[in-house]
Amino acid sequence: MLSPEDAQRVRALAGTVADHDGEHPLNEDATLALAGAPASVTHHLRELDGDLIGYAQRNDSHGTAQLFVHPAHRRRGIGGELLAEVRGVGVWAFGNLPAAQGFAAANGLLERRRLLVMQRPLDPPTGQRFDGVRPFTMQDADALLALNAAAFDWHPEQRRFSRADLDARLAEDWFDPDGLLVTSDADGLTGFHWTKRHPDGRGEVYILATAPRAQGTGLGKRLLAAGLEHLAAAGSPSVHLYVEAANARAVQLYERTGFTVVHSDVLYGPDQPSQEQ
Repeated sequence: MLSPEDAQRVRALAGTVADHDGEHPLNEDATLALAGAPASVTHHLRELDGDLIGYAQRNDSHGTAQLFVHPAHRRRGIGGELLAEVRGVGVWAFGNLPAAQGFAAANGLLERRRLLVMQRPLDPPTGQRFDGVRPFTMQDADALLALNAAAFDWHPEQRRFSRADLDARLAEDWFDPDGLLVTSDADGLTGFHWTKRHPDGRGEVYILATAPRAQGTGLGKRLLAAGLEHLAAAGSPSVHLYVEAANARAVQLYERTGFTVVHSDVLYGPDQPSQEQ
């Protein structure tokens, strides 16, 4: 577990790297883990003369790691040292920048997954109402987690989304219960669309999921439309999302709704993939 002081140092270093590279080196899950103490997460720090110059985080629950080095201290073997400490799992390259591609090639890492970042402008709100779509309440929490697990039983990270993960996000400043839209039938929840608004106003399709029994009914398309209407009414000029490149069905849904790929995040892994999943 990181001390609060070290967690702040990591955030500051991540900010420096983001300013230099144009991509943040930690995703939301890893950023939240800086302040928590999940047993599956380990932290690896590199210092020089008391200054933090490198950091890696390994998450054994996900079988992945994230690492970065201060721009002024690259090409000195620090990244390789951090990679050795998290060896055996895949390493995310957010934005898949040329430097990350070179680092992967130099260390014998191959592409294992590709996460597409898709985006589209938002049309002005129409005032359309969607029958059966309502905001989330805390009474929905357990059912939402069960639905999420069933809908994403194939996904390495999302299938493990827990009550602790949910509670952490409900406590974030950006959480808006009106932006977490759910549908149900006589047997319980059938789907949900969790939207997110970023500080600069941009919207995000944070999670879109339908229960297996409701898939193929057009519910996903309706929930997507309801969430986009909510974001437009809240003033978001655009919306983006993250989707697995291998999930062709979801990619096609988003393409038909006007989303286009703006860049990719790539998970690089060793030649012999780890079995730690």
